[in-house]
Amino acid sequence: MFSIANLLTLYRLTAAPIAAWMALTGNREAFFVLIVISLASDLLDGPVARYLDQESGFGARLDTIADACTVLAGILGIFFFEGENIRPEMPWLYIFLAVYALAAIVSLAKFRVLPSYHLYSSKTAAVFSGVFFLWLFMFGYSRPFFLFVLGIGVLASIESLLVTLVTERFRSDIGSVFLVLAQTDEARNQRGRDAP
Repeated sequence: MFSIANLLTLYRLTAAPIAAWMALTGNREAFFVLIVISLASDLLDGPVARYLDQESGFGARLDTIADACTVLAGILGIFFFEGENIRPEMPWLYIFLAVYALAAIVSLAKFRVLPSYHLYSSKTAAVFSGVFFLWLFMFGYSRPFFLFVLGIGVLASIESLLVTLVTERFRSDIGSVFLVLAQTDEARNQRGRDAP
């Protein structure tokens, strides 16, 4: 249970409320350091788990919870530190949060677990989020970059929702909705070939 990969994820789970507190108390540097390290650990825990053969359903679910906590802490920090800048973008932020929540709710309703699919789009969103937070800390707010990151997040959440809708049983580490559809077609074709 306490593998190296899970410890990286537990760091993220622990760092999220601390980062949120740093945002609430106005400690900009500590907030950004915690969030950037959290986003980096999100990119590392999966490859570490695969390399060390430490993949588990528990780890995948823990990773999803840590991701959600990191997202919420990051948004809270952006709101506190860049509130004036992001006020015009609030409708876009609400769309992101709504789609993110919808993907989680549908997965909970259908499979009774959060969507821990580890999609390529989700990992891409995490990479760009990390770069955005570094940019924000070093150079300041960039509206196009913020909207770009929100857009990638929305697309990743839509893909997560589609995976939930097209899969019959829950599984982690899917990669892409296109891989799921290809596997579904292959299974359907195989059943057709096996039929008398």
